[in-house]
Amino acid sequence: MIKRKVLCFPEKEKAILVEEELSEELKEGEILVKNLKTLISPGTELALYTGTHVGFRDPNNLWAKYPHYPGYISVGEVIKVGERVTTVNEGDIILSDLNHCSYGKLQSSNPLIIRLPSDSDLDTMLFSRMAAISFTAVISAEYTLGDNVAVLGLGLVGNLCSQLFKLSGTNVYGVEIKPSCIEKARDVGIDHVVLGGETREVKERLLKETKGLGFDIVVEATGVSELVNQALELVKEGGQVILLGSTRGDVNVDVYTYIHRKGITVKGAHANILNFPKIAGRIGGTRGAIIKMIDLINTGKLNVKPIITHRISPELAIEAYQWLMDKKSDALGIIINWW
Repeated sequence: MIKRKVLCFPEKEKAILVEEELSEELKEGEILVKNLKTLISPGTELALYTGTHVGFRDPNNLWAKYPHYPGYISVGEVIKVGERVTTVNEGDIILSDLNHCSYGKLQSSNPLIIRLPSDSDLDTMLFSRMAAISFTAVISAEYTLGDNVAVLGLGLVGNLCSQLFKLSGTNVYGVEIKPSCIEKARDVGIDHVVLGGETREVKERLLKETKGLGFDIVVEATGVSELVNQALELVKEGGQVILLGSTRGDVNVDVYTYIHRKGITVKGAHANILNFPKIAGRIGGTRGAIIKMIDLINTGKLNVKPIITHRISPELAIEAYQWLMDKKSDALGIIINWW
């Protein structure tokens, strides 16, 4: 038996670190992983921590319930393999979807297990999964070189989304209210950032930035329901609104005024679409998208180091979600070091 630590949400707005024993016995095809680092996914995990995730309202959703064991982005070492495991070996360093824990088991057939080169910067590799999520907005949109794209919210997902759109040849304009997120966006090369707020004021600022041209695409990257309407108002006639952030709660929309009459296309960009062949094409699903993001990070085209704000112990992780709730906090990329 191995003694391990696991992060848990036993109830709304409470996080604890559980110590328990894990059997070293493996079933056929299983592997035992020693987690080295995990990354907190701010949007999803905060919604689960606060009880605002829409899954809590769905009786058929067995995942968004308490107690909940958060986390789905980890880098770890394979320390034991079961029978008939051929994809990884003991000693391999892997990226996977293991939750926030010191040790865990995975099926070796899991497509989200990706072997990393021995010289990888493990901190930056964690962000490849978040970048793949942000990538859904890029592959959902239809654009040409020089199109104007506004990204509402420059948190972790919005920051990476902005960088990916910029790499794709569009003109990117970020909208954000939090000073620390504005600073981080500029650190990674997002040159055009305006202060968020009331829609009329934001629209005036953006039109001034674009010399009156407006926006072909507006990406809502926060999950704040009120900003869906702002996105619909900001996009120009015939444009596209991409819903990248997982919206928390219902949205009342004047469909005639802001969608029907303007000829707007509204597209959902949940991470699931990476596995929809009609949308993602030959990208290779979520696994293929992550591998592409790993390459962009390794080559320096996607800059993630400036968005790492905290490297913490598991014991301190129970406070991290309060940091994310604090509008004055600079918390963005929070890495948990398990050893």
